[in-house]
Amino acid sequence: MDVAGFALITGAASGIGRACAQAFAREGSAGIALLDLNEEALSAVKAEIDDELRAQQNGSTGSQPCRVEIYSVDVTNEDLVNRVVAEVAEKFGRLDYVVNAAGIAIKHQGGAAFATTADWHRVIDINLTGTFFVLRAAAKIMLKQEPITSAIDGRPLQRGSIVNFGSIQGVVGITLSTAYTAAKHAVVGLTRTASEDYAQDGLRINAICPGYTETPMTTKNPQVLKAMEERVASAVPMRRMGNAREIADGVLFLAGGRSSFVTGSALMVDGGYTSR
Repeated sequence: MDVAGFALITGAASGIGRACAQAFAREGSAGIALLDLNEEALSAVKAEIDDELRAQQNGSTGSQPCRVEIYSVDVTNEDLVNRVVAEVAEKFGRLDYVVNAAGIAIKHQGGAAFATTADWHRVIDINLTGTFFVLRAAAKIMLKQEPITSAIDGRPLQRGSIVNFGSIQGVVGITLSTAYTAAKHAVVGLTRTASEDYAQDGLRINAICPGYTETPMTTKNPQVLKAMEERVASAVPMRRMGNAREIADGVLFLAGGRSSFVTGSALMVDGGYTSR
């Protein structure tokens, strides 16, 4: 996928973020910084990646092909985000790819009229404001660095590539999902306007919009899982949920050199749900 540089991934301790971390390492990235609130889970992901990379070396005594750093970060903490993103860039020497995968979903029983203010703020703060904080901190760094060159053919690519996590709910509405749908629509809007700001400067910003996907966030809540299964059966042409690795494949495409002429897009990875 031509992602030879250094990546920063939020929400990396589980689900799609974890799958993205594994994918960047597997595809040959020089280093990855994994951010999440759960430091213990981050350590487990790092151990999984290290073990997989060692196995790929087939007993070689050479250096590890991908450097993995972990940071316990609340993406709603503006000062902490600024400090950690700067630290990652300094430690790696540059920052080539950012994946904004941190997010939560909350269902509002009774719909918008009964959504609590606390739930509204929590979803908006993490899914939208957190995405903005990370994007802003990374963009300031990326705009100052030289373009990375392709690991495939040596051509100059982007100064940096940011992939925000939208959702099918960034383009359609779904019942009982007031805050989440509003936040994901806003993430798509943020992606489009920010990409316009910096397209001529070599900074690409895109959104990935997963459909119904099996992750801990979507399967641990029986109510959410039941609603998803019913919706998949009636509205997803492929008649199944996606898995986290399939979403990570889309992220790799948007982040790396294979999408060098793509910016401001919202890539639907949804089994055909939004094609109807």
